[in-house]
Amino acid sequence: MIEPATALLVARITFNLGALLLWGGSACLLLIVDPSLRDVLWQRLRFWGLIAAGLAWLATLTALPTLTAAIGSGWEAASSPRMLTLVVTKTVIGHAWGWQLGTMLVLTAVLVMRVLRRPAGVGIASALMLATLTVSGHTAMHEGMTGTLHRLNDWGHLLAGGFWLGALVPVVMLLGQLREPSMRAGAIQALIRFSSVGHLAVALGVLTGMANTWLVVGGWPLEPGALYQRALWLKVVLVGLLMIMALYNRYRLVPRLSREAEALETLRRISIAEIIVLISVVALVGWFGTLPPARG
Repeated sequence: MIEPATALLVARITFNLGALLLWGGSACLLLIVDPSLRDVLWQRLRFWGLIAAGLAWLATLTALPTLTAAIGSGWEAASSPRMLTLVVTKTVIGHAWGWQLGTMLVLTAVLVMRVLRRPAGVGIASALMLATLTVSGHTAMHEGMTGTLHRLNDWGHLLAGGFWLGALVPVVMLLGQLREPSMRAGAIQALIRFSSVGHLAVALGVLTGMANTWLVVGGWPLEPGALYQRALWLKVVLVGLLMIMALYNRYRLVPRLSREAEALETLRRISIAEIIVLISVVALVGWFGTLPPARG
């Protein structure tokens, strides 16, 4: 049988991916000025959004018993109402789960109520989902003003990274709209707006990531014997690769779209590759976030 700690890690990564994709996708839709184009992409994204929400719900519902099993004596503890109650009421990570459940109820209300079922509603709900990830873990190592700033910084990091990941899904769909004469002008405008905001998101992600590293490690991550720090450097390498891919897309491929037909397909393939690498980064962070940082 799978170990509780492994199951908890899978649930955590699944919830993170769902929240990040919902946030980035909805934020990208809000950048689209053309209402007809926005509606087309909104309809196409609904299926994938429901899958992301369903996975986030599954991760949430399984997280509490799995967490209880990891803290307690094994899977037997997961069926104990007393143990479940103690974890929710007496532990920081249990409190975080309670907030996570609350935000999932907010997301469900947004998806069920027609008046709220808009990109802005999904964006607000998913941003709150990401905020729950800052309640426990390494961000809980500080108290007072430092702790508050650490959590806000981590939330900013999640929002920036989530925009990059989640927005790439509708961007890939936008690229297909470039072939439609009636949608081409709106798609080009939306891609330009995404590129401009994307630059800011990447800069914010890098700056908040550096601040997070300093707050968690207490300096530069230069201890080769610390597994956390080795994994952190792997994340840095992957993010560097992503930045190279994004810059190549923006400054090499985009200017060639109007004169080279194959540039569009190359741009689409690299964008899909970016999504795959970003998902790998999310899984990596979910894993090394459970490791001791070996503070300097």
